[in-house]
Amino acid sequence: MGELRLGWLSDVLGDSPTLKLSGQAKALLAAGEPVVNLTAGEPDFPTPRPICDAALKALEDGHIGYTAAAGTPELRQRVAEYYAERMGVPIKSSEVIVSNGAKQVLYNALSVLLNQGDEVAVPVPYWVTYPAQITALRARMIPVIPTQPGWKITPEDLERAGAGRAKALIFNTPSNPSGAVYTRAELEDLADYFRKTSFFILTDEIYEDLVYTDEGHVPLMTLAPDLRHRIVTVSGLSKSYAMTGWRVGFGIADEKTVSAMTRLQSHSTSNVNTIAQMASLVAFDCRDEVETMSRAFKHRRDVLVEEMSGIPGLEFTVPDGAFYLLADIRGLLAEDRQVGGCMRLAEHLLAAEKVAVVPGEPFGVPNHLRLSYADSEDTLREAGVRFKRALETFGG
Repeated sequence: MGELRLGWLSDVLGDSPTLKLSGQAKALLAAGEPVVNLTAGEPDFPTPRPICDAALKALEDGHIGYTAAAGTPELRQRVAEYYAERMGVPIKSSEVIVSNGAKQVLYNALSVLLNQGDEVAVPVPYWVTYPAQITALRARMIPVIPTQPGWKITPEDLERAGAGRAKALIFNTPSNPSGAVYTRAELEDLADYFRKTSFFILTDEIYEDLVYTDEGHVPLMTLAPDLRHRIVTVSGLSKSYAMTGWRVGFGIADEKTVSAMTRLQSHSTSNVNTIAQMASLVAFDCRDEVETMSRAFKHRRDVLVEEMSGIPGLEFTVPDGAFYLLADIRGLLAEDRQVGGCMRLAEHLLAAEKVAVVPGEPFGVPNHLRLSYADSEDTLREAGVRFKRALETFGG
């Protein structure tokens, strides 16, 4: 009898590089190795106490059964009210879906929007999950390369890439991995371009509270409410509220799209963990804690920038949001050894100095490294010392 073969998807999808590398770093730490882990897209703060207390109360009150697939009516209403105020547009609870993190919101949305062979425009650099999900749905990615410094695309970049033929655009601000944050003026220019197209816009705003500019985060929906029938806003509690493991993400879209996403979710995962949903009802009352964490991330950014500045051959744009620094390492590589340079340096940093970072290749930017500053000031300063020491023995 012949060997049973898995389906095509088993051959084309790899592990999430960020989760894999973070897992390796955690395993080394657990084994007693003195690893400095700069891979994690995960706050090191505890979840705010009121949220934890609400989870305990939910258990004590017996909230252990299934909920509606799209989330409890109370949580969907709370999300609708919060984002209606934040965005300045009316939002009904029927326009909200609660999913297992922003990742499931994205997958649900792409699943109901795309047909096989459709194209999705994705600005470079991108979160590693975007191309993986597009591939899983038998669609194709159109990379949109920014031509200006700072990792932000313009209407001209979209036009040059042929984005107008796409079925959807995935748009991320603040950005993982670059930390780029689009200004109101930049978003207005893009919205004018979007009005000339017919594609759906999936706007990933999961880092919306981690912005370090005076202007802050500007939601696309605020500037382009006339496009709301084509916008799917993706957010959640993982990053800003230090709730990565709770798995609570939100999708906001028109009723038709949310209804389709809900039907899909009802046949895949059903509802998000009931206790996490009950606890999330109080999350939006924890804005003081969110602002405290955001200020801490800004300080940590400044610490890492200070440590990395002045290293000959290392270049980067100071990030305005999220908690990542994307560093260009081409100046650290020999001219004849540019290919695979980010993988070699990442391996050398871990082997020589126990510093774990993420190579830029999976983000669409070879010869870059992503460094997370979601850790303490002491850890970041130690990372700087070790990084510089590792370069002394790196052969390029």
